[in-house]
Amino acid sequence: MQPRRRSLAHFDCGKSKYPSFPGASVTTILFVVIILSVLSALCIGAHRRIHKVIVGTNVLAVHLSPGTITDKNGIGTTGLRADGKGPSIRSLKDLAPSELHPTAGPHRHIVTPPRDESPITLVSCSTTVGYLHILVHPSWAPLGAERFLQMVNTKYFSSKVALMRCIKGFLCQFGIAGIPSYNKHYNGKNQIKDDPNWLPEGPMHRRNDLGVKRFGKGYLAYAGGGKNTRSNQLIVALEDNEGLGGGSPWEVPWGEVVGAESFRTLDSIYTGYGNDGPEQGRLSREGSSEAIQRDFPKLDYVLGCDVIDSGM
Repeated sequence: MQPRRRSLAHFDCGKSKYPSFPGASVTTILFVVIILSVLSALCIGAHRRIHKVIVGTNVLAVHLSPGTITDKNGIGTTGLRADGKGPSIRSLKDLAPSELHPTAGPHRHIVTPPRDESPITLVSCSTTVGYLHILVHPSWAPLGAERFLQMVNTKYFSSKVALMRCIKGFLCQFGIAGIPSYNKHYNGKNQIKDDPNWLPEGPMHRRNDLGVKRFGKGYLAYAGGGKNTRSNQLIVALEDNEGLGGGSPWEVPWGEVVGAESFRTLDSIYTGYGNDGPEQGRLSREGSSEAIQRDFPKLDYVLGCDVIDSGM
């Protein structure tokens, strides 16, 4: 119950046994008290926003950059998007330091990737199940990174690229253009040479003593069929994997997805077709045709990719 408020008229200050404050009326004192209370509340609110603790999640309590905090795996949660009308990551500033330049840790990255000695590039791809934010590291695999950025800059992925071979708990393969004529620029003599692998190879290095697997969830590399066969087909790990990157020369990672939004998208990609999705030959001939969509109605697609930001 709220206490009954009494007017100042009910108080006879002249008859009070307490001495009055020199030079200040009761109204002035009340005004000062109110101002101090408001300022105190603002300071407390600001402090709580800076050191925000999120209950019930694995989020750390410190903001590392505007709008960004990281979970125990060093994956940024990025809280920029509130209206659902665009990607949650819009620049490199929205990423945590551990995402920009990752190092080996107890939950992710079996070894520290090559040091970034050239600018990294942030690419955002729109898919039928959400956004994939990809951080391209040329220092990890220069030729592979350059090929992917070439595809992005020529709007290759705007042809509606099918996520054609997505296997639950393993990987998703994609890259055949939705417009068949686009493929000829990347096959045959236009295949690129392999980059040196920076992951530890062989069965002895599938995971380390901490249980960190060799090919992390969200790592991106190429699909290939032998030495120097990288063209336009890519793979992204849907879960941490200990077999990939173990010696196949085309499986050297050139980048990884970043941000919690990207990992939610990976988890949302339809994997029900598995190895029984549309055949590569048919996709190469037909592209993302109406017949493909009719025969594989649950297939997901990359709808377009754009360079968002670049820097060190």
